[in-house]
Amino acid sequence: MRRVARTQGGVISAAQCAGLGVGASDIRRMLGSGEWRRVRRGIYADAREPAADPYLRRCAAVLAGLRATGGVVSHLSAARILGLPLPPAVDGRVSLTRRPPAPTSGPRSTPGVGVAVHLTGYDDADVVEVDGVPVLAGARLVLDCCTVAPPDSALAIADAAVATGITTCDALVDAGDRLRGRVGADLARLVVARTDPLSDSWFESSSRWWLMEAGLPKPELQVPFTGPQGGVVRVDMLMRDTWTVGEADGAGKYDEPGVLFAEKRREDWLRDQHRLEVVRWVPAEMRTPRGRVAVADRFWRAFARGRRAG
Repeated sequence: MRRVARTQGGVISAAQCAGLGVGASDIRRMLGSGEWRRVRRGIYADAREPAADPYLRRCAAVLAGLRATGGVVSHLSAARILGLPLPPAVDGRVSLTRRPPAPTSGPRSTPGVGVAVHLTGYDDADVVEVDGVPVLAGARLVLDCCTVAPPDSALAIADAAVATGITTCDALVDAGDRLRGRVGADLARLVVARTDPLSDSWFESSSRWWLMEAGLPKPELQVPFTGPQGGVVRVDMLMRDTWTVGEADGAGKYDEPGVLFAEKRREDWLRDQHRLEVVRWVPAEMRTPRGRVAVADRFWRAFARGRRAG
């Protein structure tokens, strides 16, 4: 049982136990002794081997219950398992994809509460295994996330997927072109067009989406400047034609003593030595339409000042 469980995310189904000669009474005994524990109806995990990733084990348990019809972890669940950035407070729902047709009868037809099953085809070449759990990755993962996530979050996933080598910009463009005529294709291709692997965080990617939605130009990311002591200073975003820098100040950035003062000196240096305007914003401002308009307005004013100075 343990050997089988280790090959599929740490879980084993009652049907698999029966195939190994382990009957219902044996399972009840092992559950009663605490040697094994039930993670879902008819799905068990070795209690002596705690999951390194509880969410991965949960996905594995759902898949084990659907083993007769197959499937892979997909959409935001795949993004989460692969370590891609997700919006704050994302729920613990499990998303799976399995090939049609859907089963019409039998105890495995309904995956249960908190599970979303997408019936559509996929290429085996896009599937990777994480601790024995099949996960849908590649460009397909990014395009799937475009259909279920807000567009700014989809952009964050696309940025990180390219940065970590899960896919490439060329593969995203090719996959997006194949969507022509489908629902959501235009939005997916827009996400692909805005993808930049140099984005440093979900907040930066999300901010870039909303700034571009407000009509601002696509910025250059992580642009280096020679620092005051000869080191390298990188800025989050640079709108080169308007002499303006954008800095996404994430939550907690200024909690450490001295950081605020250092950032102020850095900002003054960018203005004095490079004649750059600097616009800053915090997460709370990007959460509401009013806040996003206020940030965009600060950029437009900075653009006007930058052009005069240039």
